[in-house]
Amino acid sequence: MFVNFGRQNPQHPHQWAFVDSPLILTRTFGPEALQQLGAQVSWLAPTPHYIEAFLSVLNGRGKSAFGFRNRGEDDGTGIDRFHGRATLDRNLHGPGDLVFVPRLATSFDLTDDQTLVLGTSAAVGPNDTGPHTRTEIYGVDAYWKWKPAHAHGGFPFVSWQTEALYQRFEAGADPLAPTLLPAETLRDWGFYTQVLWGFRQRWVAGLRGEYVTGNNGGFDAEDIFRGDRTRVSPNLTWYPSEFSKIRLQYNYDHGQDFGDEHSAWLQLEFQLGAHAPHKF
Repeated sequence: MFVNFGRQNPQHPHQWAFVDSPLILTRTFGPEALQQLGAQVSWLAPTPHYIEAFLSVLNGRGKSAFGFRNRGEDDGTGIDRFHGRATLDRNLHGPGDLVFVPRLATSFDLTDDQTLVLGTSAAVGPNDTGPHTRTEIYGVDAYWKWKPAHAHGGFPFVSWQTEALYQRFEAGADPLAPTLLPAETLRDWGFYTQVLWGFRQRWVAGLRGEYVTGNNGGFDAEDIFRGDRTRVSPNLTWYPSEFSKIRLQYNYDHGQDFGDEHSAWLQLEFQLGAHAPHKF
């Protein structure tokens, strides 16, 4: 399952408002998002407005558990590495080897036309860079939407979504080069914020801004998941039908390790077959 952490991680890619995933989510959860075998329980509070608590318990192993029990990538010599460190194969022996993801979410109507959703999440569990190393990820998220009572087919509307995440990664010493890559705690944090404007039937304009950073340490200089980075992404989406979309997006990307990059994306998507409704 796509784990219930934050606003975007639980969404399938076709629900995304932009072609690509936000930088801070890629840095903490990897290119495949946090999706795992596991179980979830929830409790809906008996309050006048919506409050719900969730707890997911995950296996926490593999590339889709990016910052946890993930062996990383082969360095070309047959050694798996993550953040430059040679990794261990920490198997599942007990509760301490699982990943726990609590979440608390609430929403309420500000007016008849406006709704606000707030949430906070965490993910804690072991990682494969040492026999006792652990990873902690914390996040807050907010979603606001305005849609007038006379809206037809969901248009016009304005929505704003933002998430901020902080990651504390206990990195073990590289057994092959402990002086170059010693045991240390790597800290990363960042945020994204995006605005969507459904200005006419089936047309949506979007703008997203992002920033990620982390503390300097003895990390691998070629590690693409470290270093400062900013990105700005405007896009325009046309929905020919309820089950298809065409999206044009531009990214201006500036990274500490690679300088300025410019990219343009054209996305065509369509769906076939029955599909469950999406969450608000």
